[in-house]
Amino acid sequence: MSTRKKAEQLADDAGIPRDAQPKPEPWEDMIPLGSRRSLPPFPVEVFPPWLVDMVNGVAEETQTPEDISACLALGALATAAGGKAIVRVRGSWEEPTNLFVAAVADPGTRKSAVFRAFTAPLYAAEKALNAASKEKRREAEIWRIKLEEADKDARTKAKSGKPEHLAEAVGAAGALEKAEAEMPAEVQLIAKNVTPEECSTILAEQGGRLAVLSAEGDLFDIICGRYSNGVPALSPFLEGHAGDVLKINRRGRAEYVEAPALTIAVCIQPTVLTFIADKPRLRGQGLLARWLYSVPKDKVGYRKSEPEIVSQEIRAAYETNVKALVMSLAEWDAPMMLDLTEAARKLVIEFMNEVEPKLRAGGGELENLRDWASKLIGAAVRIAGLLHLAQHLKDGYQQPISDDTMRYAINVSRYYADHAGAAFGAMREDSNLALARQAAEWLAKRPENKRDTFTQRDMHRGMQAKFNAAADVGPVVALLEAHGYVRPLPSPERSPRGGRSKSPGFAVHPDLFKTTDTTDTTRWPAETTVTNGVTFG
Repeated sequence: MSTRKKAEQLADDAGIPRDAQPKPEPWEDMIPLGSRRSLPPFPVEVFPPWLVDMVNGVAEETQTPEDISACLALGALATAAGGKAIVRVRGSWEEPTNLFVAAVADPGTRKSAVFRAFTAPLYAAEKALNAASKEKRREAEIWRIKLEEADKDARTKAKSGKPEHLAEAVGAAGALEKAEAEMPAEVQLIAKNVTPEECSTILAEQGGRLAVLSAEGDLFDIICGRYSNGVPALSPFLEGHAGDVLKINRRGRAEYVEAPALTIAVCIQPTVLTFIADKPRLRGQGLLARWLYSVPKDKVGYRKSEPEIVSQEIRAAYETNVKALVMSLAEWDAPMMLDLTEAARKLVIEFMNEVEPKLRAGGGELENLRDWASKLIGAAVRIAGLLHLAQHLKDGYQQPISDDTMRYAINVSRYYADHAGAAFGAMREDSNLALARQAAEWLAKRPENKRDTFTQRDMHRGMQAKFNAAADVGPVVALLEAHGYVRPLPSPERSPRGGRSKSPGFAVHPDLFKTTDTTDTTRWPAETTVTNGVTFG
């Protein structure tokens, strides 16, 4: 008996009329295993006009997806605002405005040209800030030299052993130590790649503020321990994203940052996702859950040979606005607080209520991304703060974030949710893809009376020779689910008598049987264009 017939029989037994019985949800087309999914484009319209023009213009000139330009635009805004603006949601819930952004792009896709276009005004602002602080650093250096001389004289006098000379030496040494601690460092907004030790040192020197911007994925190699005998050192990156206290004790030196704000914007090659997948500690400790991933469609092979060039007016407007934003926010000793309108706050709560059930174990739509998706609401709030500052370059601190801006930020978050599903899928797909194909074939060859549904325990028993352990079945089923081959059945109720929990059950796409009647399930086409299944609402 089919799943639908079983459901109808149960409803009939319960006395529910046929016309009142819920209709089964229709199946979407299956996505061939190993295919590339067509994901939604970045909603560029969320940006103010001066930034929309730059994103579209650079994407056209470089013949790259708008997604890469849009992600780097967000990275540029986060570089300007990180550590200088905080969004207050309600009560003690506050979100900083720094981000971790990663765009996935193959080699030869001109991502370096996009990086140069969007980071140019940031380097210009860094240079201007250093020029402005040059006189202050010179005065501090002269004062330090004077204190060194006073310390030297006081030490000489202290050799006499007189109490007053000893007290003078102690005072001089304390004054010199304080001056050295307060010596202003040269401004560094940006680093390309940093070791964890360098990251914490720069954050301490720069008052907790730093952006790591790179057109390559070397940063992940460094994080994973290239310079530390293969042992990942994640603390500066974890605390730097969250804004938690960063305290590093080293031999002869301690570094303390009360509220670090680390921004990272990188382009990584697809092979980096595979490399990351082999480092379970990165996900286990929460680092991978902090990134906003973009997996845009590759344009290589379809690029124009003579595209439109970004106009000087568009480029000048972008560079002027970003530089002005950096310079104006740099004047704030303490971060500015950005509030939400009541309507914007309501949207945040509604979005939270929408996402939370999707994180549930045993069938939640975002169950396989629950570590990442648990941070989705906070990411939406951070993005709203950045969009607000981009829209109100001169007076963002004087007015609250509107509901329109929050709605835009939530749209961007939905985009990243779709793309995160693809990124994390790529991380785990290589090791499980062959097994998933074999599992699809096993499902298609089951007896007709067992075709419609199965449990994870069924699959483990039926393919025991293929799985090393029962725990290996879950990721394979998740891969089949992500491609639309199966979908979860309602979680079975636990017996009141206790005992072992029932194995999760799944319904099987009916087209799987039609396909395998004429097609070898182990030989799917290499590419197809479909819509990713991560949706909201």
